[in-house]
Parts: sequence; structure tokens; C-alpha cells
Amino acid sequence: MSKKKKLKKSSISKKAEKKLKKSKETKFPKTPLFLDRNESQTGPVPEVYKFLKKADMEYLSWYSRDFMFGIKSRLSKKIADDFGFDEKQVILSYGSEDLLKQIIHCYVNPGDKILIPREAWWYYKKVASERGGTNVEYPMKKGTMDGIPYYLYDVDTMIQIYNDTKPKIVVIASPNNPTGNRIDSKDLKRFLDATKDTVTMIDEAYWGFGSTENDYVKPYVDEYPNLVICRTFSKFFALAGFRIGYAFAGKNLDVLINFTTRYLGYNRVSEKLGEIALKNINWYLKIGKQYEKDKEMMYKTFLNLKGFVPFKSYANFMLVDIPVEIRPGLKKYLDERNLRIKFLDEEAFRTEARISLGTKEQNKLLMDTIVKFCKEVDWK
Repeated sequence: MSKKKKLKKSSISKKAEKKLKKSKETKFPKTPLFLDRNESQTGPVPEVYKFLKKADMEYLSWYSRDFMFGIKSRLSKKIADDFGFDEKQVILSYGSEDLLKQIIHCYVNPGDKILIPREAWWYYKKVASERGGTNVEYPMKKGTMDGIPYYLYDVDTMIQIYNDTKPKIVVIASPNNPTGNRIDSKDLKRFLDATKDTVTMIDEAYWGFGSTENDYVKPYVDEYPNLVICRTFSKFFALAGFRIGYAFAGKNLDVLINFTTRYLGYNRVSEKLGEIALKNINWYLKIGKQYEKDKEMMYKTFLNLKGFVPFKSYANFMLVDIPVEIRPGLKKYLDERNLRIKFLDEEAFRTEARISLGTKEQNKLLMDTIVKFCKEVDWK
């Protein structure tokens, strides 16, 4: 073989080797990938985009005329019909956050007590102060579910604290943020029996990920007239940017129903997108199945890393306890690679992080990066 051919062959070989090496390098996002606020990284059903492209003046410039048909909204009418409710019992709002705020502002006066979970969303602890209310917290306990660490509602303790404090409002989150656990149906029934004379809110913002059961909603709201069950289109239906939620209100809650009704109607675009989402639930269920597969992968990975403790979750996020020795270093390592997860720093969570699930590829990238960090710092 001539010298010229040898050089040519060598040159091709180096190019191929360089290309192969480059293909093996991990590609991190150029801008931050936010896996810290439980937002959807897959987006809503394609029909949502189709509607937005053709939304006209009727949706953008005119108020709703649904009141002419004796209803608050076509969306609330659809939800009411689907569940068998009188339409007035379905409340619309700007997401679950707004529902919580309206319930508190409607019923709480200075000095009133609000019973909330200790290991829960920080906003529960803040909103009471807006009305001069006082928080009373009930703790959860740690156990296991399917062999994986899991938070549990301690209903006996919850009932005892309720009886001792006589709160004006009771809040339950199922699934709960950031722990990801939900309350067992038998435990919920027992607790509602104890709190039936008190306005009780069940926050189901993460409904759809771990379960799409609905058969309990109408019976519970009928049996417990002070109960309000709150849901949102932000999480499972991936419409957080349009800020729309809904709730089912018991028959004793006319004050809340009147307080939340809007004379000029609601956001017409958001309402329409809510209708589209409900009609395409099977599309979302496919996304949910992928989340379940990814969570199983993440549980297994974390349980094989020294000191990491993942908690079983029925939501689109996962709580993980991280060894305190490597927590700051891991945060810096992920931040430098534009991977953002929520490193918690609250009274109930000092060493944990909450990871919002992304796409299959994003979840794998995150977990591979965490494993790589542990190897680089010789954490084993």
C-alpha cells in the first residue's frame, strides 16, 4: 500500500473515531431543563394546538353568553353532566391554587384554625395568614408500599388533632405534594365521617397519574355536604399556562359557590381547552403509562445508590432523600449541566429533593447524570 493511501486511511480512521467519541458524549440542554415545578414536558394533546391556531374574535374579544342558557359555563356544564351533578355545584377557577385561596378567603376569619398536612405544599402554610388564620398541622408517617418507602396518612392521629383543635377548614392532598402519596379510600371515608360538620377540601391536583378513578366523587359529595373536591387541568392535562381548575362542592357550600361565580364568565380559551382535554383523555393515559415505567426505573436506580431513598409516588414527580454529604455537590453538578430539580429546604424537608418527571429521554438523562456524579466523587 502506498504512503498516500496509508495517510488517507489514517485520516478517515481519525475522523470516524472522533465522530464516534462525539456520539458517546452526553448532550446536555443548552438552556435549563426545569424538572422542579411539576410541569409537563410533553405538552397537551395535539388538538389543543389546532384550536389555538384558529381561535377567533369570539374567543378572544367577546364575553361568554353561556348565562343565557342558565349555566355558568359550557365547561362546568360538561363536567357536571359527566359526573351527574347539578351544574351550580361545579366551580371553575384559575387552578387549584386559586381554589384553595377562595375557600380560605370565603370561610376563614382572624383567629380561625386550618388543619393542614405537615409534610405538604408550602402554600398551604402561607394562605391562612392572608386571612389572619392559624395553621394546625397533622403529621404523616413513613412506611412502605410495594417494597418502596412511602408516606402514609395517619388517620387516627388526624382525627385526634381535629377533635382537639376544632378547625374551621380541613385540607387533605391526595396525591400529596411533595411526598407523592395518596390517602386510602377506607381511611378517607373514616376521616370524612369525623369531619362531616367542617368544610373539608380534598386537593386532587395530581389526579390522573396514579389513578383515574371517579366513581367515589358523586357519592362522597352527596354524603358530605361540607366537602369540596378540587382538581386542575395544569398537571395531568398539561395546561398549567392557561390556569384553569375545577371543583365539586357539597350542598352546604352555597356561600362558596356564590363567592366563586363570575358575572362576566371565565377565560373562554381556557374553557375550550379544558373541553378538548377531557375529550382526549386516552391520549393523556398513554403519557401516564410512560411516567409509571420511568418511575420504576428511577426507584430501582436510586435504591442501588448508597444512602438515596426514593419514595413511591402517585403523581408526576418523585421525592428523594439525598445523603447530606453529597447534596450540595450534586446540586452544583446538575445546575452546571442545566438540569434543575427542586432541592427542598423546608422545616419538614431538609435533605430531600423533588424531581418532576419529564420525557423518557429527559428522565434517563437525569438519572444517568446522577449516577455519573456518584461515580466521579467515588460515592459507593
